[in-house]
Amino acid sequence: MAVLCSNCAGKLIFNPASQKLECANCGAGYRPEDVRDINTDVYSKYYDTRVYTCGHCGAEVITSDTESSTFCVYCGNPAIVFSRVSKEYRPDGIIPFKITKQEALTKIRSKFENNPIVPKEIAGYFKPENMRGIYVPYWVINADYQEADWITGTVKRGKHSETRYYSRAGEVRFKNVPVDGSRILNDDVSMRLEPFYLEQAKDFDEDYLNGFYSNTSDMDILDLRESASKRCHKLYADEVVKSIPKNARNVKIRDCIYWADIQDDPIYMMFPVWFLTFKYNGKPYTVLVNGQTGKVTGTLPWLQKKVWGIAIATFILVIAFIVALFFVVRGGVAEIVTFFWAAGASMLLATSTISFTVGFNGLRRILKNLKLAQSEAMFNYVKRRQS
Repeated sequence: MAVLCSNCAGKLIFNPASQKLECANCGAGYRPEDVRDINTDVYSKYYDTRVYTCGHCGAEVITSDTESSTFCVYCGNPAIVFSRVSKEYRPDGIIPFKITKQEALTKIRSKFENNPIVPKEIAGYFKPENMRGIYVPYWVINADYQEADWITGTVKRGKHSETRYYSRAGEVRFKNVPVDGSRILNDDVSMRLEPFYLEQAKDFDEDYLNGFYSNTSDMDILDLRESASKRCHKLYADEVVKSIPKNARNVKIRDCIYWADIQDDPIYMMFPVWFLTFKYNGKPYTVLVNGQTGKVTGTLPWLQKKVWGIAIATFILVIAFIVALFFVVRGGVAEIVTFFWAAGASMLLATSTISFTVGFNGLRRILKNLKLAQSEAMFNYVKRRQS
């Protein structure tokens, strides 16, 4: 439960900047390991949380900090009342927040505010009340892993290309692999937040939760084994693709069989993440910031007409120069002029083609990220799954 300042009995909140619990009244600071609630049993497998219910929107707020729940974090309504006490499983360790809320907002602004394809009014959503610091549950595992892959790649043979087939199989021991412990949070999103540096982890102390929210793991051992297998597959597959000869292009794993056998006892931990959530034109968006490193992931609304307009204009420009080059060559212009026209046009064609290809691939990444950021499950994870 809440721990109070020994000087003035004021509320203590963990400050990521100082890595201390600081008093909201007198400003005194304490190291979390030096502060103890006499009602807390540090040897228990469980720790106490308080559950509050909003009378306006019906949302539940679960936190170990009583005063942080005097208003609803979802709708802002003050009509929020204590509901019950809940006991949650005590994690083995925790990575405390190092990035402050303001620093997280600054990083989001620097990544998105000056993007020409993002609506300017989106900047109005970059405000502290839309940010929530949430400790996300992770399991850190060791696993014996096996995988067999069937792979294709394209290799040039003179003027033609042919498809080559490759196979790879192997086994490896993975150590200290973080696996997202929530079925609600999209695994692709959680992997994009990495890395988290385990060497900076602390023994779990609920005082680090003061001023933040947390989510408990909702996975059983079968869920964990499945997620661990997928996580190890991603790490293994990246290396498998690198093992294919360099002259092969469009390398893809067409089929695979893999399995992870978890060794030892998984370590239950909490990792820090800032969530910026809002709705724009009726659609939910979520931007996440790694609370330890400041890495930003997620995508905001984008101006579709502007993106497609740039792509179409680039394509037309390429076609126009090809046609111009054709008429220059056919028109008998002096050889030197033709040479410079051809050189200039070729350079522009190459540049435009590369730009178009890069832009198209970038657009595909935007659409993929947009799908993740617009996930209703992601939005509801923040809205209703905090604990």
